[in-house]
Amino acid sequence: MLILEGEVDITTGENETRRFRTGDILLVEDTTGQGHISRAVDGKKRKSVFAVLEDQ
Repeated sequence: MLILEGEVDITTGENETRRFRTGDILLVEDTTGQGHISRAVDGKKRKSVFAVLEDQ
């Protein structure tokens, strides 16, 4: 995920929370299991790009 504008807090299934801001890139390698929760920071909207990378 690439954050184009705004901020987002992401909490992992292990209860670790990190904040991502404009320009940050997040590579999610664990795509199975409990998952994560994302929350808008201060209720503001964000713009993000999501790309799915698959092994061939």
